[in-house]
Amino acid sequence: MMKLLFLTTALLSGAAAFNVHPRASCRISPRRDTPTQRMSDYDDSYPSDSSEDNHFTVQDGNAAIDVENKPSSAAESTVSSLMDYLPSSITSGPISASDRAAINEAVLKLEALNPTQDPVYSPLLNGVWNLRYAPRDLNNFSLGAVNEGYSPGLLALGLAQKLPAALVELGELQISISRAQPRIEAKIDVKLLGGSTEEVIVKARLEEVSGLRFTETYESASVLSRNIEIPEALQYSRDLYVSYVDDDILVVRDASGVPEILVRN
Repeated sequence: MMKLLFLTTALLSGAAAFNVHPRASCRISPRRDTPTQRMSDYDDSYPSDSSEDNHFTVQDGNAAIDVENKPSSAAESTVSSLMDYLPSSITSGPISASDRAAINEAVLKLEALNPTQDPVYSPLLNGVWNLRYAPRDLNNFSLGAVNEGYSPGLLALGLAQKLPAALVELGELQISISRAQPRIEAKIDVKLLGGSTEEVIVKARLEEVSGLRFTETYESASVLSRNIEIPEALQYSRDLYVSYVDDDILVVRDASGVPEILVRN
């Protein structure tokens, strides 16, 4: 009888030792990997630009940003707006007052976003450019007005437009900027009635004055392979300010503040 009582007491004591109080109960949730653990599951052999995960979405507050098609920068958006209003060619004809206003607004915004410090010294200037906007009237152009601040491009265009319109067809006006003097060459192709092609070329020197300013000086001009003699008193020299330059767009202003817009060819 005593043995039975002893065994019963021992069993009850063991059960009490394994009893879990209801308030101390815990619930084990399914295991979730932390971000660090998930990153560790990737194979290190993939390069960082692997196409394995080339499109993903990031949550930013209530907005989802598509990383692959991220929004354009302010400069890209302004350039896009500017290109919508620029004429396809400097010879396209008159620009409406509303388009001119939109171009001026876009240029002012773009200049405030200029990514190039000391643009005068930048190699981005060098290359071949198409002059797309230069708000000067060439209707009354004459050699006597050369020293009124016409750019080499407008001077070349003015000379080309003096040719008989019925006998020639004008091509695209291109401005080449090189490292060697004369750094500026403005050229417009002229297709003659018989099918042959000639050129109108104006060259000018560029001298660096500061990180923002050049001095541009006329050097020579030729029309259909014939040199045009311009008296020294009429040969222009002007200050030229580079207000914006990147891989695709160049904006310059003369001392009066008139902008010219060039697009890389």
